[in-house]
Amino acid sequence: MSNEFVEIMDIPFLRTNKKDFVKQVFENYVQKERKCFIVTANPEMIMIAKANEAFSALLEQADFVIPDGIGVVIASKILKKPLENRVPGIEVMEEFLQLGNENKLKVFLLGAKETVVAKAAKMVQVRYPHVNIVGYHHGFFDSQDTAIASKISQYHPDFVFVALGSPKQEQWIQDHLPVFTKGIFMGVGGSFDVIAGEMKRAPILWQKLNLEWLYRLIQEPSRWRRLLVLPKFMLKINKYRKGNS
Repeated sequence: MSNEFVEIMDIPFLRTNKKDFVKQVFENYVQKERKCFIVTANPEMIMIAKANEAFSALLEQADFVIPDGIGVVIASKILKKPLENRVPGIEVMEEFLQLGNENKLKVFLLGAKETVVAKAAKMVQVRYPHVNIVGYHHGFFDSQDTAIASKISQYHPDFVFVALGSPKQEQWIQDHLPVFTKGIFMGVGGSFDVIAGEMKRAPILWQKLNLEWLYRLIQEPSRWRRLLVLPKFMLKINKYRKGNS
């Protein structure tokens, strides 16, 4: 299958939609028991990449970088290289879990607090009763500890969802991917908190209006500092546009 990529500040984003992307990964990686490294990127991650060459190189080595944040989609339109639409990481995870349920696939959850990941695993089992949760582990460990990756690999999971926050989760996947022979690996940020019921996702209307970021800010006011990256990101995008016009 031929893929089309859109570069946003040198990061190659896949031009796709959720339905097509999930189908592509399932048919070309899950069913063929191949490894796949997926990054769900937002403006904050792009800005980290611009300041960190190692992280930028990591993103380029991922199999797919998909636009999780609406800011990325807006940037693509400013650059006149429009992405199809936003592809929310949590929704991709849920689609994978549904496929896991239909095909009795193996899933491992890595990250978050012990109580949160345990509750998330329980909720996944309730919602997707035919998914095989082969294990879970909290996110408070030395990321260089190879024992955890070795243990997970023994279960031969079809999906490994990593909730360590970015860029730590992507770095963990890149560092330990060679240990595995198959599996879909994806950083999912705070998705375990949502699945566990510790945090509510924005109502559908807010999602459609692309105000999910605001809803989360209301729930977590301490995140306001992180939002300061957005105007800086847009300034960078405009400089790129002018420089390439």
